[in-house]
Amino acid sequence: MKNQPAETTMKLSTCIDNAARQMEAAELVFGHGTDNAWDEAAWLVLYALDQPVTEEADLDQLIEPSILPAINTLIKQRITSRKPAAYLTGTAWFCGLPFHAVEGVIVPRSHIGGFLLEAGSPWIVAGTVNSILDLCTGSGCIAVAAALTFPDARVDATDIDPLALTLASKNVAEYELTDRVHLVESDLYQNLSGNYDLILSNPPYVPAGELAHFPAEYKHEPAAAFDGGADGLDLVHKILKHAHSFLSPGGHIVVEVGNSWTTLEDAYPNVPFNWLETGVEDSGLFIFNQEELVEYFC
Repeated sequence: MKNQPAETTMKLSTCIDNAARQMEAAELVFGHGTDNAWDEAAWLVLYALDQPVTEEADLDQLIEPSILPAINTLIKQRITSRKPAAYLTGTAWFCGLPFHAVEGVIVPRSHIGGFLLEAGSPWIVAGTVNSILDLCTGSGCIAVAAALTFPDARVDATDIDPLALTLASKNVAEYELTDRVHLVESDLYQNLSGNYDLILSNPPYVPAGELAHFPAEYKHEPAAAFDGGADGLDLVHKILKHAHSFLSPGGHIVVEVGNSWTTLEDAYPNVPFNWLETGVEDSGLFIFNQEELVEYFC
């Protein structure tokens, strides 16, 4: 009987390449913090190695054979369950920051992140934001990132879902922002009073009829986080109708509507929407100031 070859070490890059090939062959769908198999494979492999998920990872690092089963198990779990990697690892990234993620709450993500990374430039004048409202906060990622972007501002963050608020509370505490970020159980503006210099919102905006056609990965997230009613814009219409009453003079509102942006323009044919460049097609991010809201939606 011939001797079996001993298992050898493997470079991190090779391990990631192997995992990415498996994920591509399984035709997984991405979009929960990554948009391709290699990036998501790197995320999962580094998680299995208990290493930070950063661009500075040493791809020439040697992986001992004893660690490979744990990596293979995680990759197999991603393929067979179709769960987003954020749910498997309990972590997602937004604005370059890690956030806790749990099943039952939409995975932290939003194109509003790019707006915050640039501190709202050129729309927002530095030093003018003292109060912020995050509608439909979910995991609280936008509220936390906004508080860190505008360190002199207080932030109110609302959601109707108690589970989401529980997760948001954990994320707010993680960044030691409990004194500045206040969570409110509220249906949009219902339990709020006062005015804000900046309102941010990534509300549900998918037409209800499209939910049944979602890829399996997205079906693991709560349907309520996507369901925007018949045209996808039930909440968006409400947000726009009442936003002027909660914005300070000169204040701004930024809302994400994804590929429902064409439906929104059709609904308001006389409104010149200010669409923000994000580098992503159909991100559907628009901005208005308080005076424009009064003019077009009152």
